[in-house]
Amino acid sequence: MPKKIEDIIVPERKRSIRDIPIPENRRKNGEQPPSSFIMKEYNSSAVPRDSIHISQEEVKPPSIKKTRKGFWWGIGVSLLVLIFILLSIFNGATLSYVPKSSALSLKNESFIAQKTGNDTLSYSVAKLSKDKGVEVLASGEEEVSRKASGTIVVYNSSTKPQRFRATTRFETPEGKIYQVEDAIVVPAKKVVNGSEQPGSLEVTVYAENPGKEYNIGLTDFTLPGLEGTSLFTAVYARSKTEMSRGFVGKEKIVSEQDRLRVKNELETSLRAELISDAIAQVPKDLILFPSLSFIIFEDLPQTDSATPGRVVANRRANLYGVMFKRSDLSTYLSLGKITLAPGESVDILEPELLTLSFSDDSSLDILNADEIHLSVTGDTMVVWRTDEVSLKTDIVGKPKKYISSILNNYPTVISATATIRPFWKKSFPSDGSRITIKQLPVK
Repeated sequence: MPKKIEDIIVPERKRSIRDIPIPENRRKNGEQPPSSFIMKEYNSSAVPRDSIHISQEEVKPPSIKKTRKGFWWGIGVSLLVLIFILLSIFNGATLSYVPKSSALSLKNESFIAQKTGNDTLSYSVAKLSKDKGVEVLASGEEEVSRKASGTIVVYNSSTKPQRFRATTRFETPEGKIYQVEDAIVVPAKKVVNGSEQPGSLEVTVYAENPGKEYNIGLTDFTLPGLEGTSLFTAVYARSKTEMSRGFVGKEKIVSEQDRLRVKNELETSLRAELISDAIAQVPKDLILFPSLSFIIFEDLPQTDSATPGRVVANRRANLYGVMFKRSDLSTYLSLGKITLAPGESVDILEPELLTLSFSDDSSLDILNADEIHLSVTGDTMVVWRTDEVSLKTDIVGKPKKYISSILNNYPTVISATATIRPFWKKSFPSDGSRITIKQLPVK
C-alpha cells in the first residue's frame, strides 16, 4: 500500500552521548568537533543575513603640522620667560656723557716748577735702572788690579748743607772703607707736607783697595771722619747698588774697537728700553716726559761666557726723569688760556702732544735742584672734569625722565644719554654699583 507523504515522519532523534560537544581543552590535537555540533552552532535561519549591519568608523591620525606648531610655540614661550628672567637678574644702567671741552694752544710758554710748594706747579724725579750685556770676542788676557765701586745715597738730617772733600771715607759695619773721588755737598733737611725729610745726594764710591773682597751687597755706611761730633749721627749713607768689579789677577780683554762698538749698541738699546719701561711703570695719574729725562751710563764688570773665547760685556743705564701730576699740569698750563669757574678743573687730553724742554742750564741737575725752569709748545684739547661720584649719587633710584633736570647741576656736561636694563624699567637702579658713568670722547 502506497504511503502518503504525511505518513513519512522522521522519528525524533534520541540524544546520544555523541551529541555532547567535547570541551576545547579536552579535545585531542587535530580533532574537530562533530559535524552535528557545527550545524547547530551555525543556524542561518536564526538571524537573517540582510539584517546584519557592520559599520566602520575611520580614525584620523593627529595632524603633523598641528603637533609641530605646538612644539615651536612651547619653545618660544620658554625662551621669552628665560630672557625675561635674565634681564631681570642682569639689570643695570649706563649714563654716557660728553664733557665740556676747549682747544689749548701754547707757544714757547715759560714756567717754573718746584719740588715742593703749594703756590706753583710741583714735580718729582723718577729713578729707574736697567742692566744689559752682550757677548763679544776676547782678544787676549791681561793682568788687572781693579777696585770695587758702587752707588750710595748720603743723607744729611742737620739744618745746614754739609760739604765734604774728595776722598772722604765711608765705612761699612765690617770695617771696609770706600771713598768718593770728588768733593760733594749734601743738602740740609727740609720740610715736605709738614714733615721733615733729610737732604740726600747720590754719589759713586770706590773701594780703598783693589780685590774681590770689596765686592759686597747692600749695606749702611758711617763717616769715620765725623766720629766724636754731633754730625756723626746726622750724616750717614746707604747703598743704592752693590759694590762690584773688584778684581786682581788675569782677565780676558776685548779690543778697543769691539769695546766701543758694543758700548754704543748697549747704550742705544738700553736708552729705548729704559724710556719705554719708565713710561709704562709711571702711575696713571702721573706723566713723565722723555724730553725732561736724563740717562747716565756706567760700565759693569764683564762676565764669563758659555762660548769659549768670548766674554759678556755689561753696561748699566740709570734714568732720571721729571714727573708731574696730570691734573696739576693740566690746570696750571690752562691758567690764563681758558676761563675756569671757581672749583672747576680740566684735563689735557693728549699731553704727549706737548713739547717740554729745560729753558736754562741750571735746571739740568734735576737731582739736586729745588726748582726747574721749563718752556712748553704745542696744540691740544682740554676737557672739564666732572664729579662722577656725585653724579652717580644724584641719579640712584631716580626716574629716567628726571635726567635733564639733574644734569642742570653739572655745567661741565654738554650732553648725556641714559640706558637702563631691562628696557621696560623707567628708573635707575637703587644700587649704585649697578650704575656705570662713562665719559665719551669729544669731537
